[in-house]
Amino acid sequence: MSENNDLFTRDNDFSKLVKKARRRSLIKNIVISLFVSLLLFAGLFWLGTFLMYKKMDKEISYDYAIQSIQGANVQNMGSLYNYTPFTASVTTETKKFISGVPVPWENHEKVFSVFGSSRNIQSNFVTGTGSIEDERIPVYFQGERVIEFYTPNGNYEFLPDDRSLLNKINENKVVEMAFSFDAAYSIEEVENRFSNQLNWYWVDTGFTELQTEELEPIFGNNAHGFLTNQDSVESANRFIQQIKWLQEEQGDFQEEANHFYETMTKNGQTDLEPENLEIIGVVVTGTPEELKRFNDTQMIRVAVLGVTADEY
Repeated sequence: MSENNDLFTRDNDFSKLVKKARRRSLIKNIVISLFVSLLLFAGLFWLGTFLMYKKMDKEISYDYAIQSIQGANVQNMGSLYNYTPFTASVTTETKKFISGVPVPWENHEKVFSVFGSSRNIQSNFVTGTGSIEDERIPVYFQGERVIEFYTPNGNYEFLPDDRSLLNKINENKVVEMAFSFDAAYSIEEVENRFSNQLNWYWVDTGFTELQTEELEPIFGNNAHGFLTNQDSVESANRFIQQIKWLQEEQGDFQEEANHFYETMTKNGQTDLEPENLEIIGVVVTGTPEELKRFNDTQMIRVAVLGVTADEY
């Protein structure tokens, strides 16, 4: 009887040892599984973050190139980066300079995800008020007038001339005005005529040929050209370099860049050089009195008022 009791005792002890070993094995497996899962998650998170940063650098460079050739009299003032565990956002500030006075303009915001997606955030919109019976309804952005351009040979229902408004603007103001020409001119011809008031050149890139609807004025944010800076030829060269770079990069703007290149080189018949660029409009800035000296300039086909700001 005693031997049987000893046997049962030994069986119970063995059973407890087995259960204990199983628990230890189970806990060990759980710990290993959690550790492997954490490593896998950390690896995937690192890879997603790496790919997000790579995508972000590529797309922001691409967007900068587009913004450098598109947007009349708009200057990029740099970007602010904001990071969260799973996303990153880039906000690019732009301004217009009206005779040296900075005026805040559009902010471009783009959000990137570790899951590989990116999206633009649209926060501001253009607005216009008026009657359908009006010959023209001015468009506003952030409380300021938006400039428009008209091609030299385009057949429009109405050709505005806002130069008469200069007589109604206080002399303590500085203003922006877009001039559309009656023909294409060289950089030198335009520079000689508008000299110190020049801010931006509108280049004939054949953009209107891409419009599928009836011919409409081109808003300033859709026009293509370059800022004057200190050296117009150097600025034109940068404009040309950006067009060529956009041609080589795979992106949404590549097809347009190819079309622009073909237009500006007349399908390969001329070299894409600053002296061969056809300037069909400009943005000038100054006081009302300074801009009045262009009231009788024959090469101006259309004049559209843009931003106004206090001089001091």
